[in-house]
Amino acid sequence: MAVKGLTLSLLMLAAASGLSACSNPEREAGGTDFHTLAQEEVSAPQYLPGDLPIPAGAGITYTEGEVVGGKKSAMLIYETEESMALLGNTYSQYVKDKELEQGTQIIDEDNLIINGKVAGDYSYSIIGSSSAEKPGGAEIIVTWVEN
Repeated sequence: MAVKGLTLSLLMLAAASGLSACSNPEREAGGTDFHTLAQEEVSAPQYLPGDLPIPAGAGITYTEGEVVGGKKSAMLIYETEESMALLGNTYSQYVKDKELEQGTQIIDEDNLIINGKVAGDYSYSIIGSSSAEKPGGAEIIVTWVEN
């Protein structure tokens, strides 16, 4: 249990840099449809927002929700063939639409980092990187941690 909590903390720390970048919130032409995590019917997405967008056809490789020290935390990891630009635009728009406070937002062709903290409520991070094993693919890690 302590290792899992440490893993979530390290992921949040890794996402906390002072850099910021802008992206176009419009979807790329020909992009895949997205659906919500709730529609994915994952057996254990507890403590993650049900309206979190997930690309159609994404392969969820890990989900976990737990309570540590009275605080809820959750992690979701999935693989997708979608471009980092499309993923970045989708998650930037999601954060904007939900009026979440933004901390870091870095989106380039190989990486994605979007994180923030909603004072008195929770911290979140969405981190992605291009897959070295699957050219054209990406792995996305989403964490939600109660403050």
